Amino acid sequence: MTGLGVLIFIVFVLFAIGLHEFGHFATAKAFGIKVERFFIGFGPKLWSTTRGETEYGISAFPLGGYVRIAGMNPLEEIKPEDKPRTFKAKPAWQRAIVLAAGSITHFIVALIIIAAILAIAGEVAPDRPTLTIATVGNETGAQAPSQKAGIKPGDRVVSAAGTPVKTWDELVDIVHKHPGETIPVVVVRDGRRMRLTPTLDTKNPKGENVGFLGVSPRVAVIHRSVPASVGRASTQVGSLMKDSLVAFKNVFAPSTLKRLFQVAVGQEERKPEDPTTIVGVGKAAGDLARNGDFAGLFLTVAVFNVFIGVVNLLPLPPLDGGHLAVLSYEKLSRRDVDMRRLLPITAMVLTVFGMLFVLLLYTDIVNPLPGIPG
Repeated sequence: MTGLGVLIFIVFVLFAIGLHEFGHFATAKAFGIKVERFFIGFGPKLWSTTRGETEYGISAFPLGGYVRIAGMNPLEEIKPEDKPRTFKAKPAWQRAIVLAAGSITHFIVALIIIAAILAIAGEVAPDRPTLTIATVGNETGAQAPSQKAGIKPGDRVVSAAGTPVKTWDELVDIVHKHPGETIPVVVVRDGRRMRLTPTLDTKNPKGENVGFLGVSPRVAVIHRSVPASVGRASTQVGSLMKDSLVAFKNVFAPSTLKRLFQVAVGQEERKPEDPTTIVGVGKAAGDLARNGDFAGLFLTVAVFNVFIGVVNLLPLPPLDGGHLAVLSYEKLSRRDVDMRRLLPITAMVLTVFGMLFVLLLYTDIVNPLPGIPG
């Protein structure tokens, strides 16, 4: 199942790459801009064919793709007859749509995936106003306090130690405060209220004695209609966009970079929250498939799409966001920007991104992220 998860992830990544480039391609074509190339992948050409004025092809390394739009390369020589159909010859609003179209496709893919998950699998609702016990027992095999007291799966907890409870966290907090004590736990079973009196065990997970009851919650799931799922998914995509910006900023924090170097040389253990590359994300997707969590797998694909879409809109050349920033400056200042002057900045951005990618890729290989337990 792990291999299936990795395969699904790779297929969706390739699909997202193709859709990203198709977004640029389709909008440029719609506005009459000349599109010279539409390729998936980088490096040596594996296959290509020319249809009309556009060459379509596949390159050896499927780590991205590109669309060559006439007039976007500042070093390109433009034939006089093509100048009316170049990128710079079109109105600013059309150019902005062409530039943003790639990232918008990523957000649409994420929206569709999340909406489908919400409509089919539902959404966990941990704060439902009832707490239902899913299982009772002790991981050691010995009888847990819950079993000894007669608590059963399906019981709905309404109070513990005399305090009403509505959520799992509230029950945990109460139990932790009473290690070794006998406390009343009121449950509802088959419509009848029952008062049980378990004597809690004591555990010491972090150097502090806490109470242990031996129960786990049954997850409440909300199922929505398709329109409601789309609305909820829109909100979640917006939240993921904000989270992606924060995550990208944190990658370049001095403390994060220091930790990455320490992890790379083996001085620190890898943590699940550490930055990663497509290799680490693919491994996580494989772990989720192995555990049968296909909703989690597709959610990972959605999160990946949002992150790539957001990063691509950053105002840095050669990203689409860098071109949008230049376009905005030209519109506000009413002055054309010579893109050749931005080539040193482009080279610097590519160098920094490339070095970070190599560091993370090396770390993913020699010190991979912890696997998702199954």
